[in-house]
Amino acid sequence: MPMHKLKNLNGEGNGNLVKLIQFEYHLIDAIFYFAGFTIPIYFILKSRSKKIEDDILVKLMMLFASFMLIQFIYHIAGMLNLKLLSKGILEPISAVALTIFAIIYYFSIKKMKRKEEEASI
Repeated sequence: MPMHKLKNLNGEGNGNLVKLIQFEYHLIDAIFYFAGFTIPIYFILKSRSKKIEDDILVKLMMLFASFMLIQFIYHIAGMLNLKLLSKGILEPISAVALTIFAIIYYFSIKKMKRKEEEASI
C-alpha cells in the first residue's frame, strides 16, 4: 500500500501509521517475551521435580522469569496504550528485577570463584 494512502486513513494523517507500528512492535515483543518466559519456568519446574530447590541457578531463573513476565505485561499495557501502567510502574519494576538478578549473579560467581581458589590451595 503506497504511503500517501496510509496517510489518509480515517483522516488523521501519519498518527495512525505511528500507532499501528507501535501496536505491532508491542505485539511482537509481547510474543517473544512470553516465549522467553516459558523457558525459565520449564527449567524451574524440572529442577523442582529433581529436588534441587536450594541451587542458586533456580533462584536466578525465578528472577529472570519474573523479569520476562513483567516485560510481557509491559508490552501488553503498551499495546493497550496504558502509558502510566507501562512506563510509570512496570518499566521501573522490571529494571529493579533485572538489577537484583545481576547483583545476585555477580555475588554467586564471586562466591564460586572463592570456593574454587580455596579448593585449589
